[in-house]
Amino acid sequence: MLDLLIRDAAVIPVDPQHHFFSPGFVAVRGREIAAVGPMEALPDEPARRVIDGSGLAVLPGLIDAHGHAGHCLIRTLGEQSIHWIAMANEIYEQFTDDFFWYADGALAAAERLKFGITTGVSMMGSSSRCDRVELLAAHFDGSIKTGIRQFAGLGCSAPPWPRTVRHWEGDSFREYSVVPQDAITNARRALEQFNGRNGRQFCIVAPSTMGRKAGMSDDFSAGENRAMIALAREFGVILHTHAYGGDIEFLYQTTPEALAPDVSLTHCTGLSEREVAILAETGAWVFHGPTTRSVIRKRCPVYELLRAGARMAIVSDGTAPDRSFDLWREMKVFQVIHRGHEGNTMLAPPGLVLEMCTIRAAEALGLGAVTGSLEPGKRADLITVDLRQPHLAPAGPMLLQRLVYHAQGQDVRDVWVDGEPVMENRRLTCCDEGRILADADAAFATLAQRLGPERMERFTRNDGLYSLCAVSAF
Repeated sequence: MLDLLIRDAAVIPVDPQHHFFSPGFVAVRGREIAAVGPMEALPDEPARRVIDGSGLAVLPGLIDAHGHAGHCLIRTLGEQSIHWIAMANEIYEQFTDDFFWYADGALAAAERLKFGITTGVSMMGSSSRCDRVELLAAHFDGSIKTGIRQFAGLGCSAPPWPRTVRHWEGDSFREYSVVPQDAITNARRALEQFNGRNGRQFCIVAPSTMGRKAGMSDDFSAGENRAMIALAREFGVILHTHAYGGDIEFLYQTTPEALAPDVSLTHCTGLSEREVAILAETGAWVFHGPTTRSVIRKRCPVYELLRAGARMAIVSDGTAPDRSFDLWREMKVFQVIHRGHEGNTMLAPPGLVLEMCTIRAAEALGLGAVTGSLEPGKRADLITVDLRQPHLAPAGPMLLQRLVYHAQGQDVRDVWVDGEPVMENRRLTCCDEGRILADADAAFATLAQRLGPERMERFTRNDGLYSLCAVSAF
């Protein structure tokens, strides 16, 4: 017997054959997809639950392969400052406790699910908060309870070393220093402790950067890179990080083993032509966040990479200081900025863009055989989108285009992960959304109290909101 049958829907499987079934069906048995196809191929098998999919589109769950834990609780703070990253690192390292990371993990996962994201990746802070595995445990506890499939991990922070951090308990804290060996030790502890719960919790190696470390010697940089990739290979997990122009060449020359299909490099702005060729040659993944500030400062050569044969996925980069987890918006911005740069409205076709948020992202995470498309035998990670809305009507025969060009995260109606319903009619079913919001408010109130009125005034400054150009500093 089937456990779920969605029938008479518009089904976009994102499979290798680029099928589109309208009307079509998706059948689920247990955690897996049992069958997908047109209505005339509907299996003669009863189902415990049948959903009339009229007016609905069914797609694989979206995959956000890069974000930052902590960002939901500090979004918009300091957003007018050119020193935002320094502010974020100060907050994360000096003023947060375990409950902060728990509340943020739950809030981020809830936001992702409500936008149709069934798998998410989060780095611990802006620069990896690598001093205590308990912080990662709190993040997983908050996120996993929502039903999402979650990736996170520890790794070396960005320089300078040592880093001074605080461990808060109530109104008091203990301050201590963290050195690279602490990061390596804790990353190993995390890998030993946190993988595999419910089949939805994935601990990875996640250093802040790979490449040449600012202010450090080349020998130090190469040694740290080598330690991180060795740890990932020992435990058979992906390595996920940031990289920029010059880093790819440095890795290729000093630790070429760090460039491979099990490595994902976020941003990759300011690359040379040689670095584009290296990424295409090695198969390392490029994660591109179209609305991130990194791509404003320097360009990621997206179409140069795609033409060369490099692998790429679209990501959110988290929610701070001025973004959200809405990958539907990222798809559209991706099209606009890269069509604009190339001067060609035919580039970034909707099917390719959707693949970058589904099957290609799944492949980057080592889950290409598990999720990312609606195919028999894969996990039942799927979403429905409500088409009965003015901005999506008429659905017609060009539904894929309609969704990529016009859909928003709030149009997602239902979400399943591993065949389990985690959102129905916009209501989260595995957790108490009201409790998540209350916890977020409480965690932020505690943070604001620790920061004090002077810092909060600087971090929430609104000078120049209506000026042509406003730059404030801390």
